[in-house]
Amino acid sequence: MEAGAEFGKADRWSRLEVALRCLSPRRRVLILILIMVLVYGGLIAIDGLLLRPFIDQSFAGSSDLSIFQERARLLLNGGMIYRDVPLGSFPVESPPLINYLFIPPQLAGGGWWAYELWFSFFALLSSLSTYLVLRDWDDHLAFVAAALLLLCPFLVIDATMGLQDEPIVAFFFILPVLLFLRKRFKGATAAVTVGFWTKFLSIILFPAMLLQLPTWKERLRHIGLAVLISLAIALPFLIVCPVEFLLFPTYYMLGSNDGGAGMSAVGLMSAGGLVIPGTVGALATIAALLVSYWYCWKHKLDIWRSCLLVTVVFLSIYPMIRLSYFVIPFAFLVVWAAEDRRVLLRILVMYVPLMIAQALEFTINDGTVPAELAWVALISLIAGLAILADATRIALREECFLDRPRSPAAPLWRAEPSAVPERKSSQEVN
Repeated sequence: MEAGAEFGKADRWSRLEVALRCLSPRRRVLILILIMVLVYGGLIAIDGLLLRPFIDQSFAGSSDLSIFQERARLLLNGGMIYRDVPLGSFPVESPPLINYLFIPPQLAGGGWWAYELWFSFFALLSSLSTYLVLRDWDDHLAFVAAALLLLCPFLVIDATMGLQDEPIVAFFFILPVLLFLRKRFKGATAAVTVGFWTKFLSIILFPAMLLQLPTWKERLRHIGLAVLISLAIALPFLIVCPVEFLLFPTYYMLGSNDGGAGMSAVGLMSAGGLVIPGTVGALATIAALLVSYWYCWKHKLDIWRSCLLVTVVFLSIYPMIRLSYFVIPFAFLVVWAAEDRRVLLRILVMYVPLMIAQALEFTINDGTVPAELAWVALISLIAGLAILADATRIALREECFLDRPRSPAAPLWRAEPSAVPERKSSQEVN
């Protein structure tokens, strides 16, 4: 009977895969939108009907919603960030552009639900962009990868109940790599520069992208383009409030932190009593990134694997991270997870120990639990990073559908499925 049950289960999965492969591109886009409406919309409704009072009372400091609202109101009232921040308010530690992206939800009412809808929209943008770009390699697997990204627990929670702006950061992080895959090199440089001025995290991709260009002449052109875009964005602030504007990058270099912050290894050790100076953590991060760039160049890794490796190295070393940052390696690994269950299992399981580390770090900071539990959080963080590293190891060694020949995909708005069978995956061929 057990054999029969296993056969029936496998048969159901086979029928599901056949049904998914028969979907037209238009239906795949509509299904991604439907997933967003059902999953994200459902969680927003549950949050409003049941959870919001409890979250506001028990986890008031876990969300930056009040900061988002204050920044948006400041801009809508004609003020300038960095210069006109109210006395005693939280200082502006982020690049300028992210603050302007809070204006649409503020115009929609500025409530928690408006921001949750806005962040969910960016989660959908990341998913749709992934599908629309990667479908030239394999329409079915690109759809599966995009659906996995949309269902990523890091992304779902932050866009809804977590009320964090990381869905915006994730979109601007993955977009340059997708453009680079499509040979839109100038667009990729522009996107990574805009991402840099939205949240600094995107800048770690730029050297990996430059290494993919064949000549120094082309690299210098792209560096010049990035500099021009940066000047256009930064110049108004340099003219109006140069002193205040030039102070905010010290936050990312840990200049004002004695030790790390967040759920990073350095931050947790500092919470446990072993303080490592911020400058040491910053220098260690720079050194680790330089080694990762050298490894990508030495082993001639493609752009997707290069950005995956650089991101994983950065998150493992940088002394100031949070749980939501791990949506970024998740977004790269879905192209393997779409057909390799080993990778899929790892990127889902790693959420558990990382979530435990984040929860302990938060409760230690607000005094709910003793600081000694920081060492338990550190062990949990190391376990999550080890799972992520193992998934990355598989990705660097195994083939994914992006390694196969690229060919123009079927028209996006064709209603009926193609009569030509799709390319088979490597597992089917075997």
